[in-house]
Amino acid sequence: MQVSLDGYVESPSGDMDWMDISSNEGWAVVFDMMKNVDLLLLGRNMYPGYRDFWKHALADLAAAENDRKYARIADSLPHIVFSKTLKEPGWSNTIINSGDPTREISKFKSQDGKDIYLVGGAMLASTALDAKLVDVLVLKIAPFLLGGGKSLFKDLHTRQELKLTDVRSFSDGMVDLTYRRR
Repeated sequence: MQVSLDGYVESPSGDMDWMDISSNEGWAVVFDMMKNVDLLLLGRNMYPGYRDFWKHALADLAAAENDRKYARIADSLPHIVFSKTLKEPGWSNTIINSGDPTREISKFKSQDGKDIYLVGGAMLASTALDAKLVDVLVLKIAPFLLGGGKSLFKDLHTRQELKLTDVRSFSDGMVDLTYRRR
């Protein structure tokens, strides 16, 4: 999950234009992680922008090479979007799931396969974290202070102890903090 230094995933006005992975080294970490992923999970609010951005990058020959590379990976993997209102995903690799996210994520985790990547949004991530369904939490800390907005952690209700297992800093100012559940 990418967050601002003060823990927000959106600014007070709802924009996320400050989110970016611009360094090749940051992208290398993402691409390395994606080798071990075979399912992506997204919340309803985040999905349309995610889908539109990556579908456009897939088709746009002028898009940055790292964007195109991620778009090709995303296009090749199944996505599950949790929504009770969205009916048509608009991407052939995507299924809408209207079930209870904690129950459904538990089912996915019990199946054989590689890692599950919970891409976002904040509500789905908070739900999964609160239900202790997240084994590894990678916070990509962006060098921005937003002063308010949508907090990644505002809906957590359970105390959780995590163990820091990795710290990486990048030339673009991003810092990745990797935690495992104790």
